[in-house]
Amino acid sequence: MRTPLLDALNVPAITAYELADGTATPGLRSLGAVLALHGIAENGGLVGGGVENLFFSRRLDSVDDAAAGLRRLGLDDVADLVLRARAEFLRFRPTGYEELSAADEALWDRLDEEFFAIAPSERLEAAVAAHLAEIAPGLSPS
Repeated sequence: MRTPLLDALNVPAITAYELADGTATPGLRSLGAVLALHGIAENGGLVGGGVENLFFSRRLDSVDDAAAGLRRLGLDDVADLVLRARAEFLRFRPTGYEELSAADEALWDRLDEEFFAIAPSERLEAAVAAHLAEIAPGLSPS
């Protein structure tokens, strides 16, 4: 589902994060980390889409940045899940190429399912709206 506030902030936030733009608010840069991971995870799942892609891009620190951004938004349960997915991925695929056991495949699927259950765009948008003054001062929710 489209979320107008996230749509409006997506490019500026991700750009501010990726460029470490010192002129952007810390809230906007932090949101960029969240939106970058969230977008990948929505398309490919938290573990395979988000964590695995960032692992192979040598950008696992982006997972940590996204978790910190989620905490900043008050989404501690999502942050905990993101960090758990990161830890589990590194456990069952330390080089990225290991075959998964049946139990680990099931865990991978459960982590993805939990992400989709607790981190829909609408919930993220509500959290962003509640913190909009620190993310994008002067922008009012529509």
